Amino acid sequence: MFEALNKVLDFLEGMAMVVFMSIATILTAIQVVYRYGFNSSIFWVEEVVIYSIICMSFVGASMGVRHGVHISVDVLNAFAPPVVNRWLHIIAALLGIAFAGYLAYYGFQLYFNTLGRGQLTAALRLPMAWFYLPIGISGVLLILRYLWVIHEAWTKPPVSLAEELAAEKDKLV
Repeated sequence: MFEALNKVLDFLEGMAMVVFMSIATILTAIQVVYRYGFNSSIFWVEEVVIYSIICMSFVGASMGVRHGVHISVDVLNAFAPPVVNRWLHIIAALLGIAFAGYLAYYGFQLYFNTLGRGQLTAALRLPMAWFYLPIGISGVLLILRYLWVIHEAWTKPPVSLAEELAAEKDKLV
């Protein structure tokens, strides 16, 4: 079950990143052409680009957990035996789930509160709530990814830091 869900999330997150990056890149290029070529600008482009980058950040947080590329301090991992490392990964994931739970709860709360107020964006005049929705969705994605980390740490045999570094070196080649 975890493997199938993981593949679906990988696909959806990858597609979301491609869409948001494409929107930001294409609209920025068009805006540059309009500003320097035609001495004019499109009033809503900056807002769309900013929201696209924000959405990429929230989706990227989930992808970072999946691929283990978030900034971390590995001092304890370097000196602890593999069995302790397993528990360190699990504890870190549990703390991540706690943070993601707050992110999901308050993100959805912000979404529904803003939706109820009817607040609109400045340039696009779209409901502002839709641009807050990625916060809550990101929290849910992070919880799923951290559950995957716990599953992996629990089911795979513990390895030493030297073995992890050797595996990472093999990936780079």
